[in-house]
Amino acid sequence: MLPDQRIKYCGVTHPADVETCVRAGAWAIGAVMTPHGPRALGPEAAAAVMSAVPDGVERVGVFVDGAPDVVARAVEDCGLTRVQLHGSTDLPAVAAAACVPITMAVPLEDAAAIEAAEALDCDLVLFDAVVPGAHGGTGVRADWTLLERRRPQRRFVLAGGLTPEVVGDAVRRLRPFVLDVSSGVEGDVVGRKDAERVRAFAEAAREAAMEEAA
Repeated sequence: MLPDQRIKYCGVTHPADVETCVRAGAWAIGAVMTPHGPRALGPEAAAAVMSAVPDGVERVGVFVDGAPDVVARAVEDCGLTRVQLHGSTDLPAVAAAACVPITMAVPLEDAAAIEAAEALDCDLVLFDAVVPGAHGGTGVRADWTLLERRRPQRRFVLAGGLTPEVVGDAVRRLRPFVLDVSSGVEGDVVGRKDAERVRAFAEAAREAAMEEAA
């Protein structure tokens, strides 16, 4: 992948899927480590997934309403290199406890949400679709027009409804620093990545990034 177009494959639930994503050029592998949604993993399963991630690829723990001690313990036990936070959380406290870069998820509700995201004290912000009661992995597409009208002045991650069929358009229109995909590269089983869709996603993103760079 081009250095300015990175892909995080999120909601990975099985170590065997890590290799598929890494072969496609994954920048990061993400696993849900709090009990929210169908892709949530317990401590042992999360550690197994992260142990399959090779050096040079980010190991990202995803937490919803994550308490600082819970996040810090997962960083230690799973060798996380980054955490991604959703919901209500004490960002400064988690940052102090975890001691790794933080990606903060922001529901892409309106221009005010983008403005607020720019003030967050974290490494990256992630814009995701607004789905009441859910925190990612829904397959619902975020409202890209908000980011087109009010482009963030900081690097951002784009999530929400990305698939091999639409990712090229997302790259051309929004030029996100990182693409975050979960359900969009799955097959019939929730949480299991489909090798062909993983490859197709990476290829479509790469082609669009090369077009933009030309």
